[in-house]
Amino acid sequence: MHELLERLGRGDMRILEMCAQASRDWREFLDELRGADVGTLGARLGFFQRNFEKIFESKTLGQTMMPWTAFVTLYDTQSGWTDNQPRALELVQAFARSNCSNEVKSEARSAAISYELDQHPDYPRGL
Repeated sequence: MHELLERLGRGDMRILEMCAQASRDWREFLDELRGADVGTLGARLGFFQRNFEKIFESKTLGQTMMPWTAFVTLYDTQSGWTDNQPRALELVQAFARSNCSNEVKSEARSAAISYELDQHPDYPRGL
């Protein structure tokens, strides 16, 4: 997150296109895996991480932004989760079970808490 804020503070406008590309990639990923179980999602996330490192032109920024942009794609600040909350809860589990880096997993936990998914009764405890 530090790198993101630093680049935004310097006026790096490419960040906007990077975030838009990440959102497009997440929509495609989630559409392709609609109906897939948590294990399948987790397995695919490990391979998907490299995409974000390329999109954000940085390993650290890509690892930070991967989970945040996933939840952003599913959440709307005006209407909330709508029908996307079950998928968001599945993503929490999938990130935890994935072969993604520890940095990605940590950011996924932080994002889930930020979006108050940890308050949901179906939130997977002990991950």
